[in-house]
Order: sequence, then C-alpha cells, then structure tokens
Amino acid sequence: MRVPDSPDALRLTVADLLKDEARGLRLSLLSPEVPLEREISNYRIQKHGLIFAGFDQFFEPERMQLMGVAEVAYLATLTPERRLEVVAQLCVLQPICIIVTRACEPPAELLHKCTECEIPLLQSQLSVSAFFDAVNRYFEDFINPETTIHGVLLDIHSTGVLLIGKSGVGKSEVALDLLQRGHRLIADDVVVMRFRPPATVVGESNAILKFHMEIRGLGIINIEDIFGITAVRESQRVDLVIELIAWDEYDGSKRLNLEPENFPVLGVNIPKATIPVNPGRNLVTIVEVAAHTFRLQEQGKNTSSALLDDLARRLNPDSD
Repeated sequence: MRVPDSPDALRLTVADLLKDEARGLRLSLLSPEVPLEREISNYRIQKHGLIFAGFDQFFEPERMQLMGVAEVAYLATLTPERRLEVVAQLCVLQPICIIVTRACEPPAELLHKCTECEIPLLQSQLSVSAFFDAVNRYFEDFINPETTIHGVLLDIHSTGVLLIGKSGVGKSEVALDLLQRGHRLIADDVVVMRFRPPATVVGESNAILKFHMEIRGLGIINIEDIFGITAVRESQRVDLVIELIAWDEYDGSKRLNLEPENFPVLGVNIPKATIPVNPGRNLVTIVEVAAHTFRLQEQGKNTSSALLDDLARRLNPDSD
C-alpha cells in the first residue's frame, strides 16, 4: 500500500499537473515565469463565472478555477479597461491556479495579471466536462491507497477474476488457456490494486510488464501481439479471487463451500474460492464455472445451500 513516509510524500503541487503522470489532463503552461510550487489541498474544481460580475461570496481560492468558452467569450465583449478590472478582481483573490479549457486563448489582460500576481495560468485541450472527468480520475489515483499482488487478473465474461497461488502452480498456463477461449488479460505476475470508493478494488498492470506474460519454457510473450487488442484491457474491477493450491494441501472438509471465504484487499473483502490442482483436472473450465457461480451467488442463488435445504426437508418432512 502507498503509505507516506513523510508529510510531503502525498503533497500535490501545480507542477505535478504538468508531469507525465497527469498527461491525461492535456495541460500546458501559459505563464512560464510563475512559480508552480503552490500546494493543491482541495481536490475539487470550481467554475465560478460570477466572479466576473463581482460576486465572490462563494469563491474558494484553494480550488483550481476553470474557465470555459463562455467565460472567455464574455471577457472578449468587454473593453480593455473593463477586462483588466474584471480579471484583477479574480487574481486579487489568489486562486491556486486558473485553467482555460478547450484550448481557448485567454485575453492578454488575464495573462498579464496572473504573471503579476504569480498565479499559474494553464490551458487544457479538453472541454470543461471532459476535464472534470479526467481530473477527478487523476485525483482518485493520487489520493486512494494502492498495493501490488502476485497473480494474474482476467476478465471472464465481465467478471474480474484474480488467480493467486504459489509460484509454479500454473497460474499463467491456466490464464493462457482462458485467453484462447476469448477471455481477456489485465495483468500477469504483478497486479496493481487500487481502492475505489465506496468499496471497490480495481486492478491493472504494472506499466513495465503491461500485457506481457511469462510462460515457463517459452519465456516472455506479448498477449496483445499474439491474440490481438480484444484479448487485453487496461483495468478491471476485482470481483472474485481464486487460489490455486497443491492437491495435498486442500482441506476436504470445505468441499461443499458452505462457509464463504473472503480475500481482504485494501480493506475490501473480495469473495474467494480455493481450487486444488491435480494432473488431469480441467482447471480452465473450473475457473469459468467459478466465475459463473459467483454471478449466480450475487443474485442470491447458492446451489450447495439449496441442495442441503432440500435434503433436510426430505429427511424431515414434518419439520415444515
């Protein structure tokens, strides 16, 4: 899990918005002379056009301020003197930064005032709505905890299945067979797990190992090159964990699976199934059935419990 070693470990500044990790925001700097070390402490965005009318009652300077096409068009209707007065009203409040969306060119008066007041002025290629979505995802990735797990994450009929187990138990081989059946790979070996509110864990591949898989005897293979783009996906919610174990390690007392197992990840309990590995067992089909069974259980259908209930009624017909 990402845990800060110091108070600055999770410190986010305006400069961070221009780094590769934030390239999805498609930002560029319009005021290069301005320092960019202002700390972003509020992860909400504000689009406050009313400030140009002199109404600043609900203005929150610690938020990033967005300007869209409408605000830029409004400023263009003003005389240069009035435009300078209006942007001065905004800059005197010292917002953390100002972002102009849809690649709009801000008026020269705004750039001048931002430089004078040392307020970072940035430009995004995205529309206001697209920027809202992108920056919220960026903040979620930055704030929320993450961890890595050794395993293979697959999309099996829209169910995120994480295969875990000791090295050499056959996780990658099972995954390879599943890919041949049309299922999709998210990550092999190193699965990056991220928490998503309110209680979801999403897995994705390590950036270096993305869409690669190690098969003993073959070495490293690229799944996207072999099976095509439809055999991979960027991320997937983790719905089910399947642990592959040696046959002699399996606890036979749990054969009916009446007591559900859970696998805790980042404070979220994910349903877990344990499958013993033995030569001759068709693990691929078993894993597929496990994914289907999980979906049925989500709908309240538990075959083992239903069978035992029916058996109890037959053995004790007078108990009803």
